[in-house]
Amino acid sequence: MIKVNIDIDLIQPSPYQPRLIFDQGDLKREIERDGLLNDIVVRKKSDFYELIDGERRWRVLKELGWKSVPVRVVKADDTKARLLVYKSNKIRENYTIEEEARYFKKLADKGVTPLEISKQLNVDFHWVLAHLNAFKFPEDIQKAVWTKQISLSHIVALESVIGRNIKEAVLTVNQILERKLTVSETRKISEKREQELKARVDEARIKAAEKILPAIAPKVPKLETPEDFEKAAEVLKDKAVKMRKGLLKPEEIKKITTRLQDKEADKKATKEIFEEVSIQTIQSLREKIERLEKERASLLEKKGFLTEALSFSCPHCNQPCVIYREGDSYWVE
Repeated sequence: MIKVNIDIDLIQPSPYQPRLIFDQGDLKREIERDGLLNDIVVRKKSDFYELIDGERRWRVLKELGWKSVPVRVVKADDTKARLLVYKSNKIRENYTIEEEARYFKKLADKGVTPLEISKQLNVDFHWVLAHLNAFKFPEDIQKAVWTKQISLSHIVALESVIGRNIKEAVLTVNQILERKLTVSETRKISEKREQELKARVDEARIKAAEKILPAIAPKVPKLETPEDFEKAAEVLKDKAVKMRKGLLKPEEIKKITTRLQDKEADKKATKEIFEEVSIQTIQSLREKIERLEKERASLLEKKGFLTEALSFSCPHCNQPCVIYREGDSYWVE
């Protein structure tokens, strides 16, 4: 560590500075009264010095017109500089939620993973993740987090929901805000939805097992009793162990795949045949109706065809008779 006086204009702010707001009023009055009591800490870059600790003091000194400033020059790579800037500022005054969140996001945007941020800054991993997860929400919810209407602990409790479905997480946050749910209540909601998801996943796995069982274990019956499930589980586990150990030969895997494909092909073929038969039946009925319509029209056009008939009781013989009409001609039978 070297202590020197340098030109104040050779100093630049740190890109790792989490502060968004610098309250300089009290500090300015203090420096005007007592002078600079603590040296500014910097690290040497190519042609300038980068701040490690003392950005507020540096800003005040520039306002007061100082031309040079006493500094302590430390050796630090980017990782160490990041840690020093973060720690020295936090010791002096804690960050706001938004400041810390935006700082973590800046690092994440540069490719630093949440786990690396956690290790480098010695901060709890889930706490880092909660700050980053806040940015996945709409701006109104972000603002509620910054203003502490909803706590970071709530966001931590929703970690699994956020990772699974952000829309579901938004609905849950709105419930938290409307019903003023505690962190404990939020955790219960999260756990309940986790159990519901597990149940759906388990159901999907069972359906998948039912689909593949006929191909790999034709003798195993349908999954109906506990014994059926146990037998199926044994078969599937045995196949999994063999695949993991490389004992399941490629031709066996291909055989299983072919069986499944053949089964699906049979289903598809059956469906296509049914559809084809249905189409043919409909077409045949349409043709029959058209043929009958043509025959009817032909009969109506034939000469001598009786177009009208009227039944009545004959006054002469007192028997049922029918009077026929074609055009202008009439006769009785």
